[in-house]
This record gives sequence, C-alpha cells and structure tokens, in this order.
Amino acid sequence: MDIYPRTDYRTLARYLPERSPIAADLGDNRNLWGAHPAALAVLADSGTAAASEYPGSYSERLTDAVAAQLGITAGHITTGAGGTGVLDMLMRAVAPTTMRFLDPGWPAAGMLAQMNGHIPVAVEWHDAMGDPEGFAGREPAIVFVANPGNPTGMAIPDDWLRAVQERTEAVGSVLIIDEAYGEYNREPDDRTPFEMALGAERTICVKTLSKAYGLAGLRAGYGVAHPSLVLEVDKARGPFVVTSVTSAAAAAAIASGSPWLAETIAETKASRERVRDALRHRGYEVPPSATNFIFILWEAAELDDVTARLEGAGVRVRPFGGPTALSNGLRATVAPWDRMQLLLDALDLVAAGTI
Repeated sequence: MDIYPRTDYRTLARYLPERSPIAADLGDNRNLWGAHPAALAVLADSGTAAASEYPGSYSERLTDAVAAQLGITAGHITTGAGGTGVLDMLMRAVAPTTMRFLDPGWPAAGMLAQMNGHIPVAVEWHDAMGDPEGFAGREPAIVFVANPGNPTGMAIPDDWLRAVQERTEAVGSVLIIDEAYGEYNREPDDRTPFEMALGAERTICVKTLSKAYGLAGLRAGYGVAHPSLVLEVDKARGPFVVTSVTSAAAAAAIASGSPWLAETIAETKASRERVRDALRHRGYEVPPSATNFIFILWEAAELDDVTARLEGAGVRVRPFGGPTALSNGLRATVAPWDRMQLLLDALDLVAAGTI
C-alpha cells in the first residue's frame, strides 16, 4: 500500500488563494473597523523578549483573561491559533469518525475534519432546523454547529442547540458550538453557549478574536469546556501554539474597559441593516444576518461571472455554491458605509449590464 499522498486528501485544495489589493475587499469576515486599541498598545510596547523567547505552553495570559471574564477556572479553557486552531486540536483528539454539520456551512470545518481523518456529513439546513435530534444523529460523531451560520449569517435558536446537545451527550458524540460571530448576535451578558459547554462533558464552545476584536492577523482563539475535554484537546496541542505577544494582546483586548468593542459592534450592525435594506429594495434576496456579513442569494450558474464582474469594478466578495437555493450566493463583509456604497454601486452596474 502506498502511504503517500493520503488518498482522502485528493478532494482537498489550498483553502484560499493569495489576493491582490482592491478598493473594497469584502471577501473575508475580519473587522473592517480595525483592531482593538488595547491589543495595538501591547503590540507597540512589545520588545525583544516577545520575539526571542519561547511563549508559555498554554497561553496563560489569554487563559487568565478569559477565566476572569467568565468567572471560571483556567482548567475550563484551552487556547489556539484562532478558533480554527482550537477546532483542529479538538478534531485530532477525537478518534476517526464522522463529522455532522449544517449545509450550507463554513467550508473549513469540513476540511479540518477530513485533514484529521473524519468523514464530513452535511445535513441540509432546513431539514436540520426541523429535526435537531436527527441532525445530531444516532451514533457517536463530531457534531459541528456554527452559530450564527456561515455563509448565511442566520442565527440558530438556543432551544434547538439544547435539543442537539441532549442527543449528543446521550449517544457519546462531541458537540462543537462555534460562536465566532457571537458578539454580533448576543448581548454581552448572554453566556448561554458557555453555560452549555460548562454543564456537559462532551461540549465545547469555541471563540475567536479575529472578528469583533479585529485581531485576525494575531490568530487568537479559545475554547471553553469541561476540564476533562480541555485536557484531551491540550494533549493534541503541540508546543508553543500561541505567541506570547498574541496572548498578551488578546488578553488586553478581553480585559479592556474601552467602549471600542461595543461601539464598533453597534456601527457594524447599523451598516449591516442599512445595506441589507438597500439590497432588498433593489430586489435582492438577503437572509437576515446576525453577523458582520451579509449573504446575497444568487443563481448558481451566475456566481463565477458576477464575482468576476464585481472584482473588475473594485469590489471583492466571496461566492458560495451548493445543492440548495440557500447554498448559492455572494457573501460580503460589512464595512464602513463608503465601502458598502461601492458594493451597491458595483451591483447596480452589473444589473445594468455596463460591467
């Protein structure tokens, strides 16, 4: 038997190509209002030690900041290179199985599962929403739920999540609740997904600082779970995953009393609803979003063409295609209004056939 290359890697490709600068890059869901000022202050003050010395093995500063924010112990927290890093470690810690996820859904989740020897199993969104126990399945598996969903931006009811968790805990599955965009969906004092994770043995709530905190380039994320699950994830971690400056900067952002986070979230929501209203007024179908992006439903056969035409007009969006109408559309990150207006203007040119 030939051991290289892995046969189950044949359908994988590099996640995203390098992209050139453009007037309005709305293709990835980073914070287009910038980075948290408390984190920037840490970066500005970092010195030789941050670059030349190995960081702590388990991102103690970030862990302590999360523990203080949530009122829990460090043993309930694992950290990684963004939320993606935590997911990767979790999937390494679970024996090869299936990973059940919502379709449409975040493509990288299926890729991470496949990289770690799991078989991705997509469950159509509307079918899953109508039958949470059926979505969770009857056999032990990894069950991945991004709330709100990506690329649609739609929020998932907590009662549905609880029904899924009841099934996963009963059959011995591992439930991942990915709250990457939770700050745009929940009030600051809403700890529901954390409480679900803390009250179970095989549930983890994964968070990233790439979105609302604006720290995508630092790669900081964490997971909250029962200590026994955190231990298994940490075993899969490997050494020195999060840099010392990332840990310190992320910790400063979480602990900050600055109004920056609340203000940028409010501005994002206002811009999101304004552009959604403008798009619907133009006749586009745009699902309600609880994130920092919107999803414009589009005919599958036209996706590549319209994406290229928008790029030609200086606006980059990300196309998504799939087997259902809800799967096909253009995802655009919400930005300050000048860039949202560029999106609207470019779509008007597409509709008029002038580009």
